[in-house]
Amino acid sequence: MIEKNEHESRTLAVLRDTLLPKLISGQIRIKDAEKFLKEREL
Repeated sequence: MIEKNEHESRTLAVLRDTLLPKLISGQIRIKDAEKFLKEREL
């Protein structure tokens, strides 16, 4: 369970670090974020 939680935490951190700067700068919108992640296999 701990290992699973650690993996999920790392995954969420990658998503945050990938999406947040782009959302703040306006490069992508929330509705486009899922497509952006799928294209990058995240």
